[in-house]
Amino acid sequence: MKHHRIQFTAPLALFCLSLLQLQAQDVQESLVFEIPTDARCAALGGTLMADLQGDLHAAAYNPNLLDSSDAGMMALDYVNYYSGIGLISVNYALQKKRKGMTQLGMRALNYGQFDAYDAAGNSEGTFPGSDLIAFAGWSHPIDSNWTVGGQVFAGSRSLNREVAIWAGIEGFVQARWPGKNLALGAGISGFGRQWGWKGTQPSGVLPWNLQWTLAKGFDNAPFIFYVKGNHMETWDLAPPGTYDDGIDPLTGEVIPNPKFQFGDQLLRHIALGTQISLGENGSLMFGYDYRRRVEMSASSRFGTNGFSIGGEIKVRQFRFRLTRNTYHFAGSSTHIGLTFNPRRFRANLTN
Repeated sequence: MKHHRIQFTAPLALFCLSLLQLQAQDVQESLVFEIPTDARCAALGGTLMADLQGDLHAAAYNPNLLDSSDAGMMALDYVNYYSGIGLISVNYALQKKRKGMTQLGMRALNYGQFDAYDAAGNSEGTFPGSDLIAFAGWSHPIDSNWTVGGQVFAGSRSLNREVAIWAGIEGFVQARWPGKNLALGAGISGFGRQWGWKGTQPSGVLPWNLQWTLAKGFDNAPFIFYVKGNHMETWDLAPPGTYDDGIDPLTGEVIPNPKFQFGDQLLRHIALGTQISLGENGSLMFGYDYRRRVEMSASSRFGTNGFSIGGEIKVRQFRFRLTRNTYHFAGSSTHIGLTFNPRRFRANLTN
């Protein structure tokens, strides 16, 4: 047994070290990693690194959220992003084994159709653009409180004749204290490399995300509060020039920037959410993302940027989710989720 474990661990360690030695070459972050397809996560401010209970939809981004009750269940998610962009996700939980839970799934992002022209400006029709990943995740309980998980992924991105492939690994840790209605977790997602295959797609390290989540519930109140940290690997997430002083165009005097730099930088990492239970068959979720609110404003027009609202309801063997997430005053995204047992569903159809 030890020999097989060493054979598996050594190549994995070498792969990780090779990734760390590579220098990024302008590899763009994909919405496949950045936008949560799960309606509940989207309503609570982003992907969850910890929760008080299991959640098959959220487990697609964090296998530590797999639960034994999810065995044999399938989660389907769809996101109608604005500007014709759409995402789909499928996640399936395998039967629980002695060493933990395992899942298989995929996510696909469709950028829509683009107009194609030759060098002379003549139309050559349209072409699609898409990103795709397949993943396999595993979680293992260390004891009654602590759980560790890992996930591998591989996929591709394509834009007409421009094609790249990617592969990577993700790691997670979570602690739950049921008596305190408290959960805390952290994880690294999207850690991998892209290889340009056709065309001029660049090769380099994929942008990754160091995240954490704190979830707190209460014995005598139907609330669960979530505090989430994003992109902790990079402190300054603000666009260039955010904290620069201005200059009066008439007098030439320097106008000090009134923005509190430390506070603004800190809040760009934080998202907040709350879930209100409506009983065993339903719940409401609300979220707020400061970074999205300030970065997606236009001419100081904020509207409801950064706010999200969602709901969940159970009908017989199905569980439905729906969320509206405002990214800009010009449009919002709609997240739809469905959980069911495929075998039970087929059995009901045949009866």
